Amino acid sequence: MSLVDALPDVSTANDFTLLEGLYQLAVSGHTSDTEFEQIDRVVYDRLMSSYDSAIVGSARALQSLAG
Repeated sequence: MSLVDALPDVSTANDFTLLEGLYQLAVSGHTSDTEFEQIDRVVYDRLMSSYDSAIVGSARALQSLAG
């Protein structure tokens, strides 16, 4: 059973589960499959969201120091 079959809405999976799924697919050579692409997209979106939040937080910290 694939991760996408187990979790039809992959976006609700926790980070560890997603990374483990990507790892297993990469090790088995299934990096061009739809499942890999779906999980990769969710992981990428979460990383970008985290970085965006960190950037906003850093900008606010700098503004409070300067202001």
